[in-house]
Amino acid sequence: MRSMHFLPNSVEEIIDTYDEDIIITSREGKIIKVTQISGEHYGMKPSELLGKSVLDLQAQGIFSPAITPEVVEKKKKIVTVQMTPSGRKVLITGIPLFNDHREVEFVISYSYELSELIVMKEYLQDLETEMSKVKEELAHLRDQHIQISYLIMESHSSARAIKTALKMARLDVPIVIQGEHGVGKTSLAKFIHAQSNYSEGSFIEVNCGSIPESIFENAFTGQLDAKSQGYLALSSGGTLVLKEIDQLTIAAQAILFTLLNKQTTTRIIAISEMPLEELVHQGKFREDLFYLLHIASIALKPLRERPEDIEKAISFYLQTLNEKYQYNKKLTDDVYIHLLQLEWKGNFRELKNVIERIVIESETSLITFQDLPLQYQPLEGEQIGIELDGQSLPHILEFVERKVLLNTQKRYKTTTEMAHVLGISQPSVVRKLKKYSTSLDKENE
Repeated sequence: MRSMHFLPNSVEEIIDTYDEDIIITSREGKIIKVTQISGEHYGMKPSELLGKSVLDLQAQGIFSPAITPEVVEKKKKIVTVQMTPSGRKVLITGIPLFNDHREVEFVISYSYELSELIVMKEYLQDLETEMSKVKEELAHLRDQHIQISYLIMESHSSARAIKTALKMARLDVPIVIQGEHGVGKTSLAKFIHAQSNYSEGSFIEVNCGSIPESIFENAFTGQLDAKSQGYLALSSGGTLVLKEIDQLTIAAQAILFTLLNKQTTTRIIAISEMPLEELVHQGKFREDLFYLLHIASIALKPLRERPEDIEKAISFYLQTLNEKYQYNKKLTDDVYIHLLQLEWKGNFRELKNVIERIVIESETSLITFQDLPLQYQPLEGEQIGIELDGQSLPHILEFVERKVLLNTQKRYKTTTEMAHVLGISQPSVVRKLKKYSTSLDKENE
């Protein structure tokens, strides 16, 4: 074996490239290199460890026991549990580095608190279960197209998103889908997969924000144990969806960039609630990863800006839930119109939740305002009455818009305040007020 050249330039040198507790000692036990967090377990600063002897620190009860002497004696990797001065248990691993004469020249040791390892173990168990489920589904997914959940895309902005998705699906480029929580980003990713050249491959979803940083790389490469496969291997020839990519730390982003920059057999779709451009400007997202992923971008607007999609979703959820529970529930026209004008900040998930609650809890087949959860019931004077028979959707939506303007005008004095509440520009409020001026004046009298 060739000699390992780890000789330090000075005793004050610190390994800035590591975010782990790593200590390098000479064969005699002198500490010659440490990382930025070394000493935290023992109540010492990294600079206080440099130049010290682990034997002296052991005698002082700081290292109990020191691992270097055992590694030097047995010439192999040693794993043991140390007790810190504060009474915490630390799992420490010592690795020998040999010189040309097969003598131990240096010892590298790294440590973790046992509480951290328990969290990692629980995560690895959950990950192993998830990987097993994915493997069981792979054969089925390769034989037939993946089942796409219902995609509600009726509005003009949604039609543009679908058009872009279809175009990008046929190209071998990574895609970023951005939008608020619950707007249908994952459903759109499944649609892209089904329309792409990767449709015969697997569709793997990864919740990036839930993976501990300490095993982030292993989760993707499969180096958790000898039998495991990582996400990249499982998604090879298919689609890998990186959910909550905006929640990754800078360190995890660096690892992800290195891994993705090397692979060419998987379609990558990144999903983010925050616009990645803004995060780059704020210094919270790496530019190299942004440019690697941001070849094609699709932004999904919130549901409150997609009234046609709200109408479609209400009808679909009501029909689906009636079939599920073997009911024949219907909404009164007033309730239907009222639901169309709500903000739905939780988007599709919130809307589906409310529809399911009122279907289950309502006592009669006709759902009225009294069946709505209290926070969703209209205030006095805000109820909208309209007969839907024979009315087209544009007419209904125009009626709702006019009614919403009236209710807002009653509450707020200025068009600026109205614009802020409605989430539109002040000139748009002025233009809409002018459009409905006659009817609004009559109803305000």
